[in-house]
Amino acid sequence: MSTPTRDAQDDAKSATEIQRTDDHGARDGTEHQRSKRSKPWLWDDFGIRFRWRAAIAAVAAVAVIAIGSSANSHGQYVITSVLMWALVASCLNLVFGLAGQLALGQGAFLTLGAYIGVLGTGRFGWNGWLSLAVAGLAAGVLTWLLGAVIFRARGLYFALLTTGLALVAYEVAGVWTPVTGGTAGISTSGPIELGGAAKPLTLEPITIEEPLDYLALGAVLLASLCVAVSVIRRRKTGASWRAIREDEVLAASVGIAVAREKRIAFVAASVTVAMVGVIFGHWLGYILPENFTFAGASFGPLAMVVIGGSGTVVGPIIGAMVVAGMPEIFRDLQELSTFAYGAILLLVMLVMPAGVMGLLRTVTNRVTGRSRRNPQEEE
Repeated sequence: MSTPTRDAQDDAKSATEIQRTDDHGARDGTEHQRSKRSKPWLWDDFGIRFRWRAAIAAVAAVAVIAIGSSANSHGQYVITSVLMWALVASCLNLVFGLAGQLALGQGAFLTLGAYIGVLGTGRFGWNGWLSLAVAGLAAGVLTWLLGAVIFRARGLYFALLTTGLALVAYEVAGVWTPVTGGTAGISTSGPIELGGAAKPLTLEPITIEEPLDYLALGAVLLASLCVAVSVIRRRKTGASWRAIREDEVLAASVGIAVAREKRIAFVAASVTVAMVGVIFGHWLGYILPENFTFAGASFGPLAMVVIGGSGTVVGPIIGAMVVAGMPEIFRDLQELSTFAYGAILLLVMLVMPAGVMGLLRTVTNRVTGRSRRNPQEEE
């Protein structure tokens, strides 16, 4: 039997401590310590309080919008593309980075959400809220049902099953011509052969229509998602996911319902990425099956999470800047950008197994002389 690693022991201990404070409350220590124990989500791993994390996210969103406002149309497209893929990668980070499940089927739910959004607006006349609700509900029900089957498999077998989901979604988008438009695609104005201008995404009381509108929406949503993930990481659910990621046997031994928690993480990631798909489809205006290939819609977000740092809040954003931003910035040197992307991926896998954020944390700890410790244990 393998010996649990220190990370696994720390995460399992964190999950049980949060469970204990939820059940009995924190009675000892100062008011600050009691608050820290009873509400660990108020602080992150670096000891930054919730209000400061929210303020940093708001300032970052405003800065991105300001930069986008001064950029030309190509610059706005590049920034919006990075934001959209950062959203997808951040959703995948819930199930892969936090819960440790190698889910390669996120492209299927991105496809589902995009087609529901485009069909809802172009064919059924839905507003954006209804499209988001239908996409999220469809992904949630489908994932919950599939979870009863695919979570019987582990490791590479689970990865292969979820890969099949992405491939099936791609094929359905290409052959179900009456609904998806087939290889000709479909627009938010309806079938392309009928013509007409693409319709905006209506999220009453606002309407998202101009490229800068989608850039601003992406920045606000990404900032909000980062704050939400930072809270989830420090709550009982997030601690349970991290404990499962490190050692399922140890997690089960401390009372964590491993199968249920993995299923919840999978559903959460799928629902959020389907809702991102609704926005993604409207941003593109019309969608084709080629927008949702396995390499682009499933493996690409996985590479973003790995390069940036799985399980971290900012890592997927850094990865999206590399994977989605580099080919757009160096579009005129497409072959060189592909070579650079491959080289970076190899470098990360060989030198930075914890991604860019893992390297930054290691360097910071060495500079400050700080050892890894659980902030809940700090006095």
